Amino acid sequence: MNHYVKTRKIYNKRKLVEGCPFCGRALLEDGIIESKYSYVVPNLTKYDLWELYEVTDHLLLVPKRHVIHLNELDDKEKLEFINTLSKYEADGYSIYSRSSGSNTRSVDHLHTHLIKTSNKQLRLILFTTKPYFLLGF
Repeated sequence: MNHYVKTRKIYNKRKLVEGCPFCGRALLEDGIIESKYSYVVPNLTKYDLWELYEVTDHLLLVPKRHVIHLNELDDKEKLEFINTLSKYEADGYSIYSRSSGSNTRSVDHLHTHLIKTSNKQLRLILFTTKPYFLLGF
C-alpha cells in the first residue's frame, strides 16, 4: 500500500526538467485519452486511499494549454473539460481539484484528479509524515 516515497522520488526527478511537467511531450505520450483541448494521463503520484477506500485507479485530466485557473479556459475548452469529467463521473470516478492557492497543489497547471475506489472501506489507518508511511486495515 505504501508506494508514496518511491513515486515521490520519480515525481521530483521529473520536476527537474525545465518548465511545466504537464506541458512536456513525454506526459502526452503516457496519455490514455487525448482530445482536442485536453488529455487524461495516469497520475504519477497515486493516492493509496480516498475517503477511507482503497484507490484502484488514479488519473489526471489536464488541459493541453498551460492555464492555472478554470476561468482561463475558453468556452470550447470548458465544454470539452466538463464533458470529459462527466464521462468519468458516470463511470464511478470521484472528481477532485485543488485551488491554485492551495499549498498542497504540486503543479501550477490546471489539473483535475479522477479517482476510482474499491468497495473495501478500511477500518483502521495509521499515517506518519516523516518518514512517510501509510498503513491501512
